[in-house]
Amino acid sequence: MERRVGTVSRGIRCPIIREGDDLAEIVVNSVLEAAESEGFEIRDRDVISVTESVVARAQGNYATVRDIAEDVRTKLGGETIGVIFPITSRNRFSICLKGIAMGAKKVILMLSYPGDEVGNELVTSDQIEEAGSIPTVTFSLWSGTGSSSGRTGTSLQVWIM
Repeated sequence: MERRVGTVSRGIRCPIIREGDDLAEIVVNSVLEAAESEGFEIRDRDVISVTESVVARAQGNYATVRDIAEDVRTKLGGETIGVIFPITSRNRFSICLKGIAMGAKKVILMLSYPGDEVGNELVTSDQIEEAGSIPTVTFSLWSGTGSSSGRTGTSLQVWIM
């Protein structure tokens, strides 16, 4: 029989994984339930993989935003930090940036243009031409509650290069 289908990838919905969960049991049950529900079969030599973030969550092996902030302060001095061409398409980038910002007085974020590392357009060539220069954006990030007095803040400059 001639093979007609190549690799098939399926995303299987699982319950939320928490530290200490029996990951093997959750994965096996979720895959078997999905196969029954969706009408596909599991065959010999099929490969089932689990993302590293899910494994880490079950093991309690992850860093909180506060952990990242403390590392930045301790290891880099907590003053001005440069983040050069980060992989922004990862869903955890904003969390990491928040931790970096919490641990520093100033963050300079340099992004590539016109597209990010996977080709998503950040700025069109027309926008750059119309602006007459490389766009720069400055933000102030605040932690705490209430009015701006008494809060600690981080200046974030975004350079699109």
